[in-house]
Amino acid sequence: MGATGVLATLVSPIGRRDETLAALQALEAAAAAEPGTTLFSINEHRDEPGTFSVFERYESQAAVDEHRNSPAMQAFREALTTLGIRPTLTFTQPIDSA
Repeated sequence: MGATGVLATLVSPIGRRDETLAALQALEAAAAAEPGTTLFSINEHRDEPGTFSVFERYESQAAVDEHRNSPAMQAFREALTTLGIRPTLTFTQPIDSA
């Protein structure tokens, strides 16, 4: 299996947008240093401030697994628990446009 992607959607609680964004940015910095990460893009919904979609792409499922088991991801999960956020995850695979 080749490249794989993850689309994560997070809705921050009212008044906790900045904390949510800070947690995402810390995870983004760590993911950028992981060898199998090819994309980690944080996006905020225009019409829903405090709602974020994160687009992630990895070289392989093994890279996804490494990311999911990283210390940074563990810290991120703890931050989400503190904030009361349950992200929605969608796992994808790219389609080559030949």
